[in-house]
Amino acid sequence: MDFKTRNGRTLNLNIFNILIISGVVHGIIFSVIVLSQKKYATNNVKYLSLIVLFLSLSNFKYWLLDTKLIDLYPIIKYIYIPWHWLVLPMFYFYVQKFIGKQPITKILSVYLIGPFVLVLFIHIVQVFYKLTVNKAYDIPSHFSRGIFVYVEFFSIAFNIILMVLTHKMIINHEKDISYDIKWIKSETNWLKKLIYLGMLTCLFWFCAISIVVIYDLNRSYVFYPMWIGISILVYWIGYIGLQKSKQLEERIGLRKKRIALIENLKKNSHNTQNKNTFLRKPNVIEVIEDMFNNEKLYLNPNLSLEYLANKVNLSTSHLSKVINNQKNMNFKDYVNGYRLEEAKKLLKDKNYDNYTIVAIGLECGFNSKSAFYSAFKKQYQQTPNQFRNV
Repeated sequence: MDFKTRNGRTLNLNIFNILIISGVVHGIIFSVIVLSQKKYATNNVKYLSLIVLFLSLSNFKYWLLDTKLIDLYPIIKYIYIPWHWLVLPMFYFYVQKFIGKQPITKILSVYLIGPFVLVLFIHIVQVFYKLTVNKAYDIPSHFSRGIFVYVEFFSIAFNIILMVLTHKMIINHEKDISYDIKWIKSETNWLKKLIYLGMLTCLFWFCAISIVVIYDLNRSYVFYPMWIGISILVYWIGYIGLQKSKQLEERIGLRKKRIALIENLKKNSHNTQNKNTFLRKPNVIEVIEDMFNNEKLYLNPNLSLEYLANKVNLSTSHLSKVINNQKNMNFKDYVNGYRLEEAKKLLKDKNYDNYTIVAIGLECGFNSKSAFYSAFKKQYQQTPNQFRNV
């Protein structure tokens, strides 16, 4: 749909770029709110809001080109900023902070931010050339053959490389089965899904750029699938990312409250053992229950039969038989029993009323919301929400 302005210029307005600008406005508002609110003032959330902001500004830049507002206000060409070169670096930094394992070094920052600076410099050189050397020079469009279109191929490659490296970092994080009560292992499945959606968006991007180069097609509509994909990413990253980050912050606060209690339990257990030098050798289940009660070993979401067997110096098959014979249940149900009892205490404790049920479930050793709800419903024939509200 074409819309004519007062001076007779024609603007290109359609359902697609209306959807795109709505996503842009939403993303910018979201970013400003998150960056300005103290309750969101954590490093990983700041990176999250920057991702949304740069995605939104990138789409806004292309929206100005698509609607032909750039023809109405030519100065827009001079203030081009390659925001999309900053999106994946911010995502990489966000994941590093979210999983809490790797520090962000200055050298890494230079490598990841450097391409943005280089592309911006290329544009500044072109503007300088036009204004001082050759005023007839026309800065290349993003929808026709020219330096910006060819640079986009490097941008796609850069983004894909960063997504692969980020995915590898997440996989390594998931494989880490070590456990420390002072460290919380964050959920990462949603990050992998986000990467897959990002890869799909890059595919649309590559196809659009290829069509422009091969057919010298100066048409913006070939980029609509990519821009719509970016709008979806803005919503996903904004809402899901903020929810997961807040959930992680909740768990950190919850964990801090409990560390002191767990440490006291360990000390009391140690003193009791010193006073009551064992009159008899404890059996395997007693040893396990002592570890569970005092070390809260069941809080480890990676706790496995193999891990526990190594702790008590038994084979996995022998330990499995011991648990089956003495507790009349399998290993998973045995461990989940402790987790569910812990969850019940927290759900009924007024000191934890401000914490979400999902955060409590994850803090008690379950590795996902669905696993927690399924185990709770199976054991008590009601949901955690119903139990808390009784």
